[in-house]
Amino acid sequence: MTVNNTSNVNNKEDDELNKLLERRARELARAVGNEPVELDADNFDNFIRSKRVVVVDFWAPWCAPCFLLEPILKALAKEMPCVGFGRLNTQEWPDVAAKYDVMSLPTVIIFRDGEPVDFVIGAVPKKIIADKIRRILSEN
Repeated sequence: MTVNNTSNVNNKEDDELNKLLERRARELARAVGNEPVELDADNFDNFIRSKRVVVVDFWAPWCAPCFLLEPILKALAKEMPCVGFGRLNTQEWPDVAAKYDVMSLPTVIIFRDGEPVDFVIGAVPKKIIADKIRRILSEN
């Protein structure tokens, strides 16, 4: 009687290939997720020029309204993959916040081509921020 070991080898290779494909799919899904990027003085300028439209949340750990705005911006990041979303802790990077005249928290600044074009101060409904972003995206 002859035993066919080829099918066992093929099944093992298929299992390994499937595991690799599943892991790669999970990695790609995370990459496409468009999570807000934590910003600092070193990466801020490059980030605001990384996409045509970028939204930056200026926040601080002691700011309660900032924590109300965080899930709104995360949701918008997932809905708008063509827009870059970032967060800057103003307590750690006050010089960057001062450069953009951020005096109240939270402040959201919308950049187009690396330049500030609109802003929102305070914890506001998602629709207000989304409408501003959409307006800027539709402008030439």
